[in-house]
Amino acid sequence: MSSLVIDWPGQSGQTYRYHGLDNITAQGILPVAGNYAFVKRLANGNYVPLYFGQAENLQNRIPQHERWADAARAGATDVMAHSKQGGETVRCAEEQDLIARWNPPLNAQHRTAI
Repeated sequence: MSSLVIDWPGQSGQTYRYHGLDNITAQGILPVAGNYAFVKRLANGNYVPLYFGQAENLQNRIPQHERWADAARAGATDVMAHSKQGGETVRCAEEQDLIARWNPPLNAQHRTAI
């Protein structure tokens, strides 16, 4: 895991801690349920999310993600993730909370602004 750690606040005010992934191949990601983000580092050193998602198995989802090429074209510099207990309902609630707050350009659902 990289040294990159970001506490992303959601629309609700709850904060979610994400860790940067150094290796986004199947060998570099644990086969756990969790949430993930494609993010872009800005010139000032801050990060902006381009996409938030959730998966039953991060190892299966991230390396073959259908939005990865779009994220790369949008300037993605990092992939972040964390494991999440509680099932799909809990993961989806987090995903929706973050999308509602940040309106990432690559998320088509749950956005509050277009």
